[in-house]
Amino acid sequence: QTEMKAARSIQQSMLPVGLLTGQGFELRASMKAAREVGGDFYDFFLLDEDHLMVTIADVSGKGVPASLFMVRSMMVLRNLVQSFREEPLASIAAKVNDELCRNNDAMMFVTSFMAILELSTGRLSYVNAGHNPSMLYRAGEGKFSPLPVLRNSVLGGVESLNYKGQEVTLGQGDLLFLYTDGVTEAQNERGDFYGETALLDFLNHHQAETASPQDLLAAVSADLSRYAGQAEQSDDITMVALRYTR
Repeated sequence: QTEMKAARSIQQSMLPVGLLTGQGFELRASMKAAREVGGDFYDFFLLDEDHLMVTIADVSGKGVPASLFMVRSMMVLRNLVQSFREEPLASIAAKVNDELCRNNDAMMFVTSFMAILELSTGRLSYVNAGHNPSMLYRAGEGKFSPLPVLRNSVLGGVESLNYKGQEVTLGQGDLLFLYTDGVTEAQNERGDFYGETALLDFLNHHQAETASPQDLLAAVSADLSRYAGQAEQSDDITMVALRYTR
């Protein structure tokens, strides 16, 4: 138990502090593991003064094996993004996939949503690698809707794959909500899933226009706790909220 607590502390320390603000954005992230250590992770950092990298990911499996692959995935993705930052994000995703396929005898994989936000223009380049569809709040429309995603394979499953990238332009006040399936697959005492529809309904009934990313994550977390009741948390719950403020 002592070793597991130490492992949890090390894993948590690898994640960036879950709050970041800068010229043109406000970001909040959280991760709540179902066990002492988890397989989810998030990451964000500035590539330069005008580009913000944001990632959320979910490793297959749970417990110690997932946490070890989580560490490897996080480091590979961060290093390759920084090393090949001039290349399209889809090309970088292919490199990450090939690297994670190497010596992967356990046949583990990771789903991921990765994006680069150009702060001066609001242009968001992204790749969805088998991950949940993110939710995008448009300030001009006053509501959330699923962000369109092209089908891509998970990372670490099969090598030598091509990935498809996408782009969308964020306007002032728009908010991007990222999450892992621990949110939509949260279960109540009867074993029913929370679900994507309930998540979207809750987001659209929350005052997203005035709420900070921190308030939004706290509100979703509270609604998940209300839904689960006394049921045990069955999966890691990770969320990221990013608001574009220019």
